[in-house]
Amino acid sequence: MLSALTPALHAKEELVTLPKRDTVQLTIYNSVDLTLVRETRELTFKQGNNRLQFSWANTLIDPTSVEFNALTNADKVEVLDTSYPAQSNQMLIWTISAEAATSARVEISYFTSGISWNAEYHGMLSTDERSMTLTAYVGVSNHSGEEYEDAKVRLVVGSINIVEEIAALAGGQRDERMKEAYGKMRRADASENAKKDIVKEGLSEYYIYTVEGQETIPNGWSKRLESFVQTGVPLRTVYTWDPAKYGNQLVKLLVFKNDEAHKLGKEPLPAGIVRLYRDAGAGRLGFVGMVATDYIPKNDEVKVNAGADPEVQLKSKRNSYKKENLTFQWSGNRQYIAGWDTLEEFELDIKNFRNRDVDFEINVRLSGDFDFDSKTESTKIDFQTQRFALNMKAGESRQISYTVRTRFGTNIKNK
Repeated sequence: MLSALTPALHAKEELVTLPKRDTVQLTIYNSVDLTLVRETRELTFKQGNNRLQFSWANTLIDPTSVEFNALTNADKVEVLDTSYPAQSNQMLIWTISAEAATSARVEISYFTSGISWNAEYHGMLSTDERSMTLTAYVGVSNHSGEEYEDAKVRLVVGSINIVEEIAALAGGQRDERMKEAYGKMRRADASENAKKDIVKEGLSEYYIYTVEGQETIPNGWSKRLESFVQTGVPLRTVYTWDPAKYGNQLVKLLVFKNDEAHKLGKEPLPAGIVRLYRDAGAGRLGFVGMVATDYIPKNDEVKVNAGADPEVQLKSKRNSYKKENLTFQWSGNRQYIAGWDTLEEFELDIKNFRNRDVDFEINVRLSGDFDFDSKTESTKIDFQTQRFALNMKAGESRQISYTVRTRFGTNIKNK
């Protein structure tokens, strides 16, 4: 995109020799199809005026966002003006004055569209399913019109107020407000180069996630980059009954946490697909389950549904149902039932046929004005959920009984 123009118009305007990029960094904001590109070069300037061309032909670069900055010897070079050639609306020319022959490391930054990312996580389970090797990948697709060699890739995880502002401005005229928003994003990106923590800006929270290594991402290609590999990540198996989420069946959930105890938690993880596999022998992989996750903050849990397990069973039945405490009211010459209670008795029959202990999480979801009672200890999760959490030994069977009294009509107390 950068090249020297034809010979200068007068002796003081000397040509600049332009080497290839030394570095290029891509910070990708998926939510608004925007990528901040920072590229550096070591340039040699001759005394006097030097003319430098920047072209964005056949690319999705926003020309209003292009900036030139000297990172070294900034006091010896100065950008006198930026002009757009009349014969082309796809290039600009910087006139750069150097007080003496010198060299400088310069950064050219701009925003482009057409670059996006997605995250994937592959977990290989151990034989006993108590741990896994977790490999994270980031897929980057480049349809920007420009090729980026040996690029450092950074992903913006979470939402940013600045980005929302740009999204609102992009539909209208690109004016000073757009330049101001771009400037805020540049400053936020620069501060993150030296900071590895969650950034809070206004009501939003985000994290800039750096993919290790460098990769060449040709235009029109997608490339999967390995982000990290972590062995020995502890896994917890929880058999869960939650009809509202999983239907009326017991499902096996494999659970891990993004924290230090699970050898993770150094940073929030990008939203993506988590897939778990087991060794099926003969060099084959057996698919266990998958889940699409949102942005995974530090200390947050990930639960992968591995389906039903015939070795662990739960049966639910209602043993009795009756109406009580009927109250009556008159309407004209007629009497009608104005309030009543229903009293229901339920039983859960649980069996663990596995050869090891297992954990259960049983969620009973209720509605209305109710009282819940059971001799088995439970925890109230929210206004409509009561949870039994228990551990069962290998080969153990257990029954849980509970009653639910629900009030209707004029019997309702908790309005």
